[in-house]
Amino acid sequence: MRYRLILSTIFNAIGCRVEVEKMISTGRIDMVVEVTRYIYVMELKLSNNGGISAAEAQIKAKQYAEPFQADKRKVVALAVELDEQGKGLIDWKEVE
Repeated sequence: MRYRLILSTIFNAIGCRVEVEKMISTGRIDMVVEVTRYIYVMELKLSNNGGISAAEAQIKAKQYAEPFQADKRKVVALAVELDEQGKGLIDWKEVE
C-alpha cells in the first residue's frame, strides 16, 4: 500500500523511528511509530476494505499493543481509515 510508504517517509523526515509491517506473534502491524514519550501502533484500512471499524477490530483481536506494554513510553493504538481513491485520510480513532 503506497500510503504506508508515504506515511513512513513523513514520520522519518520529522525524526521518528518507523517500522512498517512489523511482525509479532499474533500478526503483522501496519506501522509502529516511536517518539520520545509515545509508541503509536497503527492499523491502516482503506474505506472499501472495512475502514476504521475493521482496523479497530483487528487491533483488538490480534492484541497489537500488547508487545509494547513493558516499554516506559505510553502506547497509543490507532485505527486509521484512508480513502481508496488516494484522497487521503478519512478518519482515525484511538483504540482502548
